[in-house]
Amino acid sequence: MLLVLAKVLISPVLLATSTFVVHRWGPLAGGLMIGLPLVSGPISILLFAQYGQHFAVDAAYGTLLGFVAAGAFCTAYSVVSQSKSWWQSLTAAYAAFFLTAGLLSLIHVTLGWVFTFVAVALAALAFTIVVPRQPPAVPAPRKRALATRMVLAASMVLLITSTARLLGPELSGFLAPLPVLAAIMAASSQRQGGSDAVHGLLRGAVFGSWGGAAFFSVVILLAGQVDASVMYATAAVMAIMTELVAVKLQSPDAGDAPVAPSIHMPAETMASLPHSIR
Repeated sequence: MLLVLAKVLISPVLLATSTFVVHRWGPLAGGLMIGLPLVSGPISILLFAQYGQHFAVDAAYGTLLGFVAAGAFCTAYSVVSQSKSWWQSLTAAYAAFFLTAGLLSLIHVTLGWVFTFVAVALAALAFTIVVPRQPPAVPAPRKRALATRMVLAASMVLLITSTARLLGPELSGFLAPLPVLAAIMAASSQRQGGSDAVHGLLRGAVFGSWGGAAFFSVVILLAGQVDASVMYATAAVMAIMTELVAVKLQSPDAGDAPVAPSIHMPAETMASLPHSIR
């Protein structure tokens, strides 16, 4: 019963939180939150609880490469959205995701090579998304629209975890970072604010995926070495630390200047940001 409740509640709560962050602190901050393993991480925990350590570790390898496919989704959406509607952008982005995932599923190398490839690929994809200096403000969604998004997000987590045994660990892992939250929020932002409104969100999502890659690398390395609760707690800490480092290093004006201005966040938005994410 507890697992069922977790499956149903995790994604809707995270989606609602991400939506609030976008409205309160801007698309980039919301994107950073989406990019973290806020859905794929809980899915990994649920797979561990349901199917055991070996299944969760095998799935984690697939999830690592799945983050690159998610990055391809974000890049494709940002490019297509400049000239096409939200549903055409979404179609092209999901095509990019599944095509990339299919190609990456053929890769079988050691963890060190996988992590290096994922880090480099995500950095390259992030730089292809250009964030406008003055992105339009995204209004808060209506309650009915937010409820619909929450139901869709919960359904995806429930579907992946419930069919994991049938899909197998590798495919389940690839689908764990399926950009459900990013897709819902990108389409909504484009409908409300146009193409410029989604670029910061999607670039932040790619940045945040560095944290996801660190999370699952720790899971693979520590599985069987420490207690599961310690393993996932350590993975969560490493995810946050890696994301902060990644944002600093990939900032065009890396150095003493704050990260946020270098990615063109408005001054009034910077003033309202908590110090932990400036």
